[in-house]
Amino acid sequence: MNESKLRPKVVLWWGIVLTVAGVLFTLLLPQLAYTAVQQPSAATSVDQSLLALLDLVVRVIGQVMTPLGVALIGAAIVMAYVGRLLAAQAHVEADDSSVL
Repeated sequence: MNESKLRPKVVLWWGIVLTVAGVLFTLLLPQLAYTAVQQPSAATSVDQSLLALLDLVVRVIGQVMTPLGVALIGAAIVMAYVGRLLAAQAHVEADDSSVL
């Protein structure tokens, strides 16, 4: 039987990485963009359009990455719990079959 490469630890780490990256991305990237736009030689209309586009992209990515990371953390917990239940059930069934 083919074993899946999706293990609870891998899913948990991806969830943690996506959650932290999403939070940092949402918090830090707009501040860096606003700092870069504050240069005195910047053109106003072009920079405002790019800033609005960057703000839109940051909001969309922030709205996707952080909840996805949290969902992966929850999925890893469920995967570990179900895996333990299945292992315990297989162990009980193996004990029952050896008694017969």
